Amino acid sequence: MPREAQIVSAIVKEARRLGWWVHKNHGNPFVRAGIPDLLCLRDGRAVFLEVKQPGRKPTPIQIRTMAEIESTGGARCHVVTSKEEIHAHLRTDTDGHIRTTDDPARHRSEQRSVQ
Repeated sequence: MPREAQIVSAIVKEARRLGWWVHKNHGNPFVRAGIPDLLCLRDGRAVFLEVKQPGRKPTPIQIRTMAEIESTGGARCHVVTSKEEIHAHLRTDTDGHIRTTDDPARHRSEQRSVQ
């Protein structure tokens, strides 16, 4: 299984290749707990990405913080485990909900949009 740092590096490179400005948040005593790993900006849009190893879940504080960010109406937050997953979020980003890759509600939403 790849280390989270390797996944972050691959995601940063791919997001920049897609034309996004990317900032990596580094945890320290002056940064609020639960802030997602990456902030991606482009064309007036802000997308936060919380990077996890496959099978790992965000912590309760990360979930609360992402919900607070989204409640402002100005940004979207997503949990991702690979560079391939960011394409849906950085190209369309129409859903706007915090999702993990195995969230059943996400799959129902995707099925409705295909029909």
